[in-house]
Amino acid sequence: MSRQALEGIKVLDMAWLGPGPFCSFMLGDLGADIIKIFDANPAKRGGPVMMLFDSSRPGLRNCRNMGLDLKSDAGKQVFRDLAKSADVVMEGFRPGVVKRLGVDYETLKKFNPKIVYASLSGYGQDGPYRDMVGHDINYISYSGLLGLTGQEGGKPVLPGSVIGDFTGGMSAAIGILAALVSRGFTGKGQYIDMSMTDAVVELTSMQINPYIFSHSGAPHRGDTMFTGHFPWYNVYETKDGKYISIGALEPWFFANLCQLLGCEEFIPYEFDEGEKRKEMFKVFREKFLTKTREEWVSILRQKDTCVAPVLDVDELENDPHLVARHMIIESNHPVHGKVKQVGSMHKLSDSPMKVRNWSTKFGQHTDEIMRELGYDEARIAELRKAEIIG
Repeated sequence: MSRQALEGIKVLDMAWLGPGPFCSFMLGDLGADIIKIFDANPAKRGGPVMMLFDSSRPGLRNCRNMGLDLKSDAGKQVFRDLAKSADVVMEGFRPGVVKRLGVDYETLKKFNPKIVYASLSGYGQDGPYRDMVGHDINYISYSGLLGLTGQEGGKPVLPGSVIGDFTGGMSAAIGILAALVSRGFTGKGQYIDMSMTDAVVELTSMQINPYIFSHSGAPHRGDTMFTGHFPWYNVYETKDGKYISIGALEPWFFANLCQLLGCEEFIPYEFDEGEKRKEMFKVFREKFLTKTREEWVSILRQKDTCVAPVLDVDELENDPHLVARHMIIESNHPVHGKVKQVGSMHKLSDSPMKVRNWSTKFGQHTDEIMRELGYDEARIAELRKAEIIG
C-alpha cells in the first residue's frame, strides 16, 4: 500500500464553514489526519454544524470529528493537549475570538513552537474591514470579480459556486503546505492570515493589474476579451435550448471555427471592434440555433476550435472524461453503501488519493481521540456529563 503524501500530519480544524472545510477536505484527501473540532453541543446552541451530519447526507470523508467546549477551562486544556502533538491548527472565527478563548497562535506556540496556525476570515486579521461580517457574495463584490461577471449593459451575475470560499480554501492549503516545508528547514512553525477577499483579488489580478499599472481602460462587465466582448470567446444557445461555449482565441483556432461554421469571410476580422464584430455576433447566434448542442460539439471537434458543451450538474456524473480522470468516484460508505462523490484534483503518482474513513455523525470520534491523548474512561465520562466534550 502506497504512503499518502501528508500521512503523519495532524490538523486540528476549527474552521467549520466556508473555506475551512474545503481546505481540510483537500489536506485530508492528501493523507493528513484531520480532526474537526465542533462546539460540544451544536444542536443545543443552534449551530448549523448538525446539517453536515444529516442522515440524507454522506457526511465528511477522510476526517475525524469531536465536540469540545472551548469556553470552559477543561475544554481549553483538552485542546492544548491536542495541539501539543498537532502540526497544523485552522480556525475560522471572527478576528480576536481565538485570543479571547486562549487557543490563539501566540498561546499555542509556547508549548509547540512547530505549530503552523492558519486563521481564515472574510477580510483578514487587520485593516478597516476586519470586524465586518460577510459571505462569499460580499467577498467577490469587494474583489471586483462580481462586478466583471455578466453581460455588457446587464447587472452583475452570481457565479455558479462560492468562488471566495473555495479560492480562500485552496489558498489556505497552499499557505499551510508552504509553512510546513519552511518548518522542515527552520524547525519553527508560523502564523498564516488568510483572507477570502485577498484570495479573490489575486484571482482577479489579470483584470486588475493592467488598469492599476496604467490607470486607463478600466475593465467593465462584458467588455473584455474573457468576459464576452468578442464572438469567438462566448456562450451560445443551441437548437435544443442548451448551450455551447467557444474559446477560439488563437488565430488558427478562430480560422478553424469560421471554416466549420461556413463563415470564412470573418477570418480577417477576429479582433474587429466595429460593424464586423456586431455582424459576427448576429451570424454566430443564428448559426448555433440551427443544430443541437451535441451536433455542434461533434462538428466543431473535427478541427481544433476550443469548444465544450455547457453541462448542467446532473450531466457530470456520467461524463466519460470526468469518470476516467477519477473526478467522479465511487466508494464504500458505512451507512449508505456505495456512494458517488467528487474526487480529488490532485493526481500524485506515488501517493494517490483514497477514501480512508467517513465521519457520519457528530462526535463520532471523540472518545477515540481522547483515549489517544491519554484520558481514561472515567475522565472521559466525567467530561461528557459536564458537556465539555460531545
